[in-house]
Amino acid sequence: LRQLEDHWDTFVTKEHLETLAESGINWIRIPIGYWAFNLTDDEPFVNGQVPYIERILGWAQETGLKVELDLHGAPGSQNGYDNSGHRVTPEWLHSRTNVDRTLDAVRKMTQLAVDWEDAVYGIQILNEPSRWKWPVSDILEFYNEAYDIVRSMTNDVYFVIHDTFLGPNEWSTLVSSNWTNALMDTHIYQMFDNYIITLNETAHIDMVATMAENVTRFDRSSIGVVVGEFSAATHDCTKYINGLGRGSRWEGTLEYVDHPLCPFENCTCTGDYGSDYTGFSDHYKRFLRRYIDSQLSIYDRELAGWFYWNFRTESAPEWDYMLGVEQGWIPKFSRTAIPMTSDEESEISATDLVS
Repeated sequence: LRQLEDHWDTFVTKEHLETLAESGINWIRIPIGYWAFNLTDDEPFVNGQVPYIERILGWAQETGLKVELDLHGAPGSQNGYDNSGHRVTPEWLHSRTNVDRTLDAVRKMTQLAVDWEDAVYGIQILNEPSRWKWPVSDILEFYNEAYDIVRSMTNDVYFVIHDTFLGPNEWSTLVSSNWTNALMDTHIYQMFDNYIITLNETAHIDMVATMAENVTRFDRSSIGVVVGEFSAATHDCTKYINGLGRGSRWEGTLEYVDHPLCPFENCTCTGDYGSDYTGFSDHYKRFLRRYIDSQLSIYDRELAGWFYWNFRTESAPEWDYMLGVEQGWIPKFSRTAIPMTSDEESEISATDLVS
């Protein structure tokens, strides 16, 4: 716990939030594991996060930033990925106890929203539940239960759901007609696919419009859409991006990938694709700017907003928003905090605040 407390004390500071606000960010997304709210003795986690979350909420209030609280991990794991807390075979909806504990975490997150009503503008009830593991109808049942809890406590915050990796043409199956003040969260990346990672720079930029086409065509009259995660990365060389010790598609070292998949003859995670941004070529930095601009021109203009993953990192340059702004491959924005109302889609420029 002491090591985590040292990390919590230093990785996110008020100065970081002030810098984000100065660069034009107006909304931050805080991913939280369920173990911050309820933890059993046999689980491999520690809690103690809530006071630090509330400290961030206080800083956000002081700097004019709005906050989305995001339940990022559920008991039993909602997707089996390490971002749910641990890489396992997902068991979340196999147990009513798991569901009840998830809803308890939603209830406690919503209480934070009530207590910090001037800061919290959204509750994402669960990040990336897997449609491959459970029927969409079962996930919708959970969404409806969570909606009832949130709305029994407040009507003021946005109720945010994830698209479960369904295509936009199927999103309507995840939405109930009686919901109000709701947002659909979709995540758009170009490095977790064996074909897309083989594309050259021009094709990656062209792919932005292709991947966003159905998103922008989705009927947003009943539910708004935010891109809840994206980044400047087009390779999977980043340390642990595929999981601890799992290798990369780029170099051909990931399980079930039998040859390097980068678009070059020499596929190494060095230079432009390494962890040291000081080694980036001017050409690559210009590409990063074009790639980011092409994404923001859609997400910022046509959707309710976006969250960049992540606000800062330790050694992952293309995933580091603050570094990107400092180095010029991410633009600054001139606007300040513009909260949305239930009957309009104001632009949100935002970043995930992962600690």
